[in-house]
Amino acid sequence: MITLWLLIIIISIIIEAITTDLVSIWFGLGAIIAMLGSLFGFNDSIQIALFIIATATSLIVTRPIAKKYFKTNVVPTNSDRLIGKHAVVIKEINQDSKGEVKVLSSFWAASSFDNSHIACGSYCEVLAIEGAHLIVKQIES
Repeated sequence: MITLWLLIIIISIIIEAITTDLVSIWFGLGAIIAMLGSLFGFNDSIQIALFIIATATSLIVTRPIAKKYFKTNVVPTNSDRLIGKHAVVIKEINQDSKGEVKVLSSFWAASSFDNSHIACGSYCEVLAIEGAHLIVKQIES
């Protein structure tokens, strides 16, 4: 069984080298633990159980951390700088329809974060960007 575990380790290393996302590292870690079990003389059933448990544990523990630090599908845009900025409402924002705001000399479609009415001429703060429109909150005067 040592040959099988060594093969899984090598394949997982090759896959990790080819891809930029962590997709097979957990199988390699599980195979290392199972190979250690094989070296200590554990039977095949225990080695397979060690492989499954070590792979699942390492996946559950490290995957959220890895996703946090290896975000590969996020495309940064300059519009992120709008979050937290103040805007003026150009077209009133109603409960069920988008209005329009002007922020940093640009005009954007906008909706209220709490589905409230914001009158034309009011000031608001940009909380988020969803697609091509802003989510805003009225600034109380």
